[in-house]
Amino acid sequence: MSERTLKVVFQPEGRTVQEQPGVTIFEAAQRAGIAISSPCGGQGKCGKCKVHVSKNPPEPTPSEIEVLSEEDIRKGWRMACQARVAADMVVDVPLSARTSEQKILSDGVGVAVSVDPSVARRFVRLSKPTVEDLRCDLDRLIEALPGVGRHPAPLNVVRRLPGLLRQNDFGVTAVVSNGALVGLEPGDASARCLGVAFDIGTTTIVGVLLDLATGADLGVAARTNPQIAHGDDVVSRIQFASMCAENLAELQSRVAGALNEIMTELCAKASVAAGDICRIVAAGNTTMEHLLLGIDPTYLAQAPYVAAVRSGVSPRAAEIGLMANEFARIALVPNIAGFVGGDTVAGILATDLHKSGAIRMLIDIGTNGEIVAGSRDRLVACSCAAGPAFEGMRISRGMRAMEGAIERVLMPRDVEVGVIGRSRPTGICGTGLIDAVAELLRWGIVDETGRIQEQGDLPQNLPEPLRRRVIECESAGEFVLVPASECGGGHGIHLTQKDIREVQLAKAAVFTGIQVCKKTLGVSDEDIEEVMLAGAFGNYIRREMARRIGLLPDMPISKIRFVGNSAGAGAKMALASRSRMREAEEISLKTEYLELAANMEFQEIFADSLFFATPKSE
Repeated sequence: MSERTLKVVFQPEGRTVQEQPGVTIFEAAQRAGIAISSPCGGQGKCGKCKVHVSKNPPEPTPSEIEVLSEEDIRKGWRMACQARVAADMVVDVPLSARTSEQKILSDGVGVAVSVDPSVARRFVRLSKPTVEDLRCDLDRLIEALPGVGRHPAPLNVVRRLPGLLRQNDFGVTAVVSNGALVGLEPGDASARCLGVAFDIGTTTIVGVLLDLATGADLGVAARTNPQIAHGDDVVSRIQFASMCAENLAELQSRVAGALNEIMTELCAKASVAAGDICRIVAAGNTTMEHLLLGIDPTYLAQAPYVAAVRSGVSPRAAEIGLMANEFARIALVPNIAGFVGGDTVAGILATDLHKSGAIRMLIDIGTNGEIVAGSRDRLVACSCAAGPAFEGMRISRGMRAMEGAIERVLMPRDVEVGVIGRSRPTGICGTGLIDAVAELLRWGIVDETGRIQEQGDLPQNLPEPLRRRVIECESAGEFVLVPASECGGGHGIHLTQKDIREVQLAKAAVFTGIQVCKKTLGVSDEDIEEVMLAGAFGNYIRREMARRIGLLPDMPISKIRFVGNSAGAGAKMALASRSRMREAEEISLKTEYLELAANMEFQEIFADSLFFATPKSE
């Protein structure tokens, strides 16, 4: 080990790594097995990777001076992506800077399917050749497999066929996919034929293990998407991948590694072998699917935002680094457009939106927001950049939905908060943010323009405990949700005027997408029979609060329901049923993509949507 190696201790775990001078704290933390959030992809812009260097804090960089306060810098707070190791140091990583322990939604609605998987393991015992029966080995095998057509057999199968037959007394297992012979295994391996359905989100990945003979769930497991180290959003990852081939390979390797970890966990839970996994189906947004396949996503971020592929790519799992049966293939649920992916198609499939006789709407608010509306007669879809605020980005004390995050806010006469993990709060996540803004609107502390009122303009009937929480700063007002004395991070949790503006921009983006879909279909709120909220964020928000701030259509709460992880449910359906996968292909082709930037009314609708207005249905 080099004499210049320096010791970095990460607290509270007490993990120690030896590093060369010049590496970032972020890189050192990765080697210590500690995942630090990096929403901006390490560009030093968001400040969400803020850590406390209690021993030998390095000199602040220009980025840190711009983003962090003078007091923070003086006390030893640094940004992990910018600060570099220059001496032995001790680094305290607060919960607000970590990506682990996030609440991950794994369940979703789904309609019943008849189990008819595209792959099967079939054992056959063949008659042996004789002078009276001189059929070739391949003909002998195909004729013993009813329903298997005479498709060209893979060369690797034909090469091993003669030896396997004779070494196993002409008893072998054929791996059949969509009516074609794709693999050959020794002896009788037909007892298990398993599949895994993945929902690959920008933030989280969920996998479900299925018995393809019965359709039974054998287990579910989830991980935070490790690509998050290179940015919280798809644009950051596209930018990283576009820099060089090595970066693209890095992102591909990270997601493949996460899928392997999930499959290893699932196999251990079910006491099965990875070799029994004969089929994998994955649904993700268009960028995530491109990165999984190792396809350059550069042009997804350049006008006119065209994907390299929509469907039809089904490589062997091993080709992209997945550990499964050697003959297993992975199929991706087809996408609709550059920013409306296979996860949206899977959600449509899971909810049967494409078969609906009435107008319904599916809204998935994640790191990005997707909206689909229509019926069996016509479906339209769009994407909106809503995620940053609702994921905790760009919010002064924002964080993901993990331990220490305020997830619920009520203001009967004073502030009451619910915190994930029942610990002292360290920040606020998206659901708590929506609650807080909705309650501030209800009491008139924030007006319809989004402005935090000054003390002299506050309503006369405002309870005194709430009135005392409104403080006036140099530029604008702030509202104290939790004072520093009650927090776990050493800082109070305030809602600033800038935070309110970020919520306005995010909710306006979603609501504009809703309005454009409605206008395209020629319908009003009254014509919509049901609004379905999908994804983790949609599942945890309180409907009345989201409606109050104008995030959801102005309609009775009874018409708004949660559908959970509909992308994962749709992926399971496509895995269990060939006909459902064909439906996914039809949905992909049938659904009309609406590019909001090209809509002539977009700016006008967006500007109107920035205002907060009391719903008529309240």
